[in-house]
Amino acid sequence: MDELFKKFLPQFTELARDRLKRAYAAAASPDEPTLIAVIRDLHGIAGEAGLLGLGPIVKIARSAEEHAKRLRDGRSEAEAAAFVDALRALGAELEKVGATDMPTEHT
Repeated sequence: MDELFKKFLPQFTELARDRLKRAYAAAASPDEPTLIAVIRDLHGIAGEAGLLGLGPIVKIARSAEEHAKRLRDGRSEAEAAAFVDALRALGAELEKVGATDMPTEHT
């Protein structure tokens, strides 16, 4: 399992960072098609993090996904701010995990 983790963690973090960049762009210009794509991206991050045993990332990615859904449905400034806050938390956790060789918490 450790070998698989070491193999896939760099791929996961690189892809997750790309998805996070798209999410930040969507927060700046929130239109429905873009937010739908970002919701899928965040769902993917949560699922892949779960496979790698990265529980904290799963939790934060799911929260960001929910904020993206609320932003898609309401597009208020408060929801946009909450979405950006969730993205910042996700980015911080990705940086922590990207700097280690092992998950911070097994699920």
